[in-house]
Amino acid sequence: MTVHVEGTKEQFVAFMKAPIEGPIRMLNLLKYKADCGEAKYAEYGAHTAPCLEKVGGKVIFRGNGKLTVIGGEDWDLVLIVEYPSRDKMVEMIQSEEYQAGVHLRHEALEDSRLVCMQSE
Repeated sequence: MTVHVEGTKEQFVAFMKAPIEGPIRMLNLLKYKADCGEAKYAEYGAHTAPCLEKVGGKVIFRGNGKLTVIGGEDWDLVLIVEYPSRDKMVEMIQSEEYQAGVHLRHEALEDSRLVCMQSE
């Protein structure tokens, strides 16, 4: 099984080149590290909240993963985060303030997925 905590450079380039305009929603599927992952992710969330608010983003769904009905991966936390635009999301993740807490995400997660979504 391949583990993913960060995307690749190629994925980011594809994300930036994709014809995406207007608000986006990011589906986050998260698997905590066994020892301290949940606590570290709570720290990351507290650190990230002001950064998210600053760009006009917000968490619109947060729920515990209960059971995978289709597929073979189990997730501890599922989030949907809304941003006014792709540019606002990129502005946030490239900010010094956000980058100062990225280590917490790495310390918290064993595996993750991030899917960009838009309404049809």
